[in-house]
Amino acid sequence: GREHANSNIELAGKTIGIVGLGAVGQAVGHIAAHGFDLKVVATTRSMQPAPDKVGFLSIDALVEQSDIIVLCCPLTPETRGLINRERIARMKPHALLINVSRGPVIDDDALIEALQKRRIGGAALDVFATQPLPSNHPYFGFDNVIITPHMAGITEESMMRMGVGAAGEALLVLAHKLPVNLRNPEVVDHYRRRFPANL
Repeated sequence: GREHANSNIELAGKTIGIVGLGAVGQAVGHIAAHGFDLKVVATTRSMQPAPDKVGFLSIDALVEQSDIIVLCCPLTPETRGLINRERIARMKPHALLINVSRGPVIDDDALIEALQKRRIGGAALDVFATQPLPSNHPYFGFDNVIITPHMAGITEESMMRMGVGAAGEALLVLAHKLPVNLRNPEVVDHYRRRFPANL
């Protein structure tokens, strides 16, 4: 009812900061800009050309300016603990932190402390440093935290796409072609020298 009107906010005009502009980050940015009229800012290692309606910022500027922060980056030595106590302290008091990347990108102790002190608006977490999350984990005690068990993107359709995609990649390799989603291109030259007839 109307009694909740003062606690709700509209997304239009707010700033969403996306950490990582791979396929997931770009999809989030597109939906945010075109579907919800959010201002989209991002930070990424590659600093590739920005997609339509996306501005680049440093990670520190991003956490300071964003109303919503979405983590879509891979877990690397550089991103482990990226969202630490100092960066959480830079966030707006109403900021929402969403993690769909990997759990260790966030310093759990720092986030728990910020949530306990109501230092940020809340969090939505699909991934955790420890999976599955123990039933007595502090995250379960907050009324401003949404938790999903590393399955927020799992649907019947997404599972079908993954299966079809994996089969397509296997068919490319069997046809002596490079897979579209090759994760370690640095090994291709060595592989070609060792097995010249294959790729």
